[in-house]
Amino acid sequence: MLDASDAPPLTQAPGTVNILLLGIDAAADRRYARTDTVIVASINPDLPSVSLLSFPRDLLVRLPDGSADRINTVFRNGYLNDYPGGGPAYLALTLRKNFGIKIDHFIQVDFTGLIKAVDVLGGIEVLVECELHDTFPDPDAPTGKSDLDVYPGKVTLSGKQTLWYARSRWSTTDFDRARRQQKVLRAIWRKAREGNWLQNALGLYGEFRNNVETDLGPTDILPLVEIASRLSNNNIKSRVITWPIVRSEQRTDGASVLVPTEQIIPFIAEALAPPAGNQIANRPAVEVYNGSSRPDMEMVAAERLAWEGFQVVALGTLPDDRFPQTQIVDYTITRKGSPIARLREIFRVAPQNVISQPDPSSPSAARVILGEDYDSCPNTALIAGEVPLAPVGDQINVTPAP
Repeated sequence: MLDASDAPPLTQAPGTVNILLLGIDAAADRRYARTDTVIVASINPDLPSVSLLSFPRDLLVRLPDGSADRINTVFRNGYLNDYPGGGPAYLALTLRKNFGIKIDHFIQVDFTGLIKAVDVLGGIEVLVECELHDTFPDPDAPTGKSDLDVYPGKVTLSGKQTLWYARSRWSTTDFDRARRQQKVLRAIWRKAREGNWLQNALGLYGEFRNNVETDLGPTDILPLVEIASRLSNNNIKSRVITWPIVRSEQRTDGASVLVPTEQIIPFIAEALAPPAGNQIANRPAVEVYNGSSRPDMEMVAAERLAWEGFQVVALGTLPDDRFPQTQIVDYTITRKGSPIARLREIFRVAPQNVISQPDPSSPSAARVILGEDYDSCPNTALIAGEVPLAPVGDQINVTPAP
């Protein structure tokens, strides 16, 4: 039941479908697990497009019973309170009351389901932004634990490694973890589409029934599969709720929480809207070339730019040249609408490393040449502060250290 203090309904295009994606621990009784992955996927079937919005697990929300708690406890509270529809319905109502989001369906996956899905696909390729180290229980290792060590670049992950990559918090932040989870979703979609797995979606649905809970039936799944087959990477939008959309506070019981600011409602409205104009031509065109000694950096940078709303029109390496510092070649002829300031921010480029070469005939607004100083890791960890590293276990180096 909604009341006057509830957020106004989010305005979305007719036909939009919002699906709540939940990742839970494979506990003895899954009904009472915490949802450490909460993502809303907003699907516009006509364009088509998908907008992904991740909610940090420590986000403080008002529950339907009037109390307040972290969002990752809402699912469990739904079952403990015997709410009709259980945890997913209770969490959907919470999102509606706090942020105006109408949830149409949910998909809930446990750890085993994610491992199985990736292994069925034969592994996935992820463009890693941030160096990551963590240790996890591993019954297949002689010592019962294994390390995951990944470095920036293109990395192939098995099902088990994918789970660890998506869950890790030790050497990173919860906001970074949310970005990684969306990278995993994108990688699974790419592999499923490239391998024609989407054509057998209903058969796979039956195979994973023990690890997936959803209110989607066969008649709901088939249209979504058709949308996924038409979807392009340019029409997938990613957002993560982070600072300054939230602020950190400590509750009286000592627990750390993230409190929404007044910016959260407009942020969510933008996040769940289709990609800007859904027209590639409206996005700033940029070229990206790798002038560093590290492989794959141009692909990592290109994916980041796509997330930021840019169109990468040229991509490559400069094998015969090494650039100590990242440079931006500015082809624009006017400052109005120029993307240079945003590019400088993303790539942390000093003013003296922006080279002005106005060219009205250039198909791109700028060329980014990645140097040895290029840091592909987004800056969220610098705000969050120091995070302790995991202890050393049996190492699984899925890609060589640079």
